[in-house]
Amino acid sequence: MASFAFISVLLAIGMGEAFNGDNFELECPDECDCHYFRINWVTDCSESNLTEVPYDELSKSVYILDLNGNNITHLKRFPGDIKMRRLQIADNRLTKVEKEAFAGLEYLIDVDLSGNNITYVDPESFV
Repeated sequence: MASFAFISVLLAIGMGEAFNGDNFELECPDECDCHYFRINWVTDCSESNLTEVPYDELSKSVYILDLNGNNITHLKRFPGDIKMRRLQIADNRLTKVEKEAFAGLEYLIDVDLSGNNITYVDPESFV
């Protein structure tokens, strides 16, 4: 019985510190609401009056980042160690997408840029 309890503790510690083999940091920017949707970490910063992406406050484990309905005018390079799959940044004030905006986001598969005033997209933005 004691060995079963010991194994359970080891599993709980392992699950708390790792997820898919990565350190599982669940940070959340102050202006945002963060939660799980199924097994995915969602950072919802929609309609938060943001003027820039809170790059330094994002969890490395963020799966979906919702920045819809803010006042963001410029995208800088995201930290390369973020595992983000979906970026929602519709209805902001973006006018262009530079080459470095999505560089390093190896897991990104979906970006919603609708409802912006984009007049220029660097041809290598989504390489």
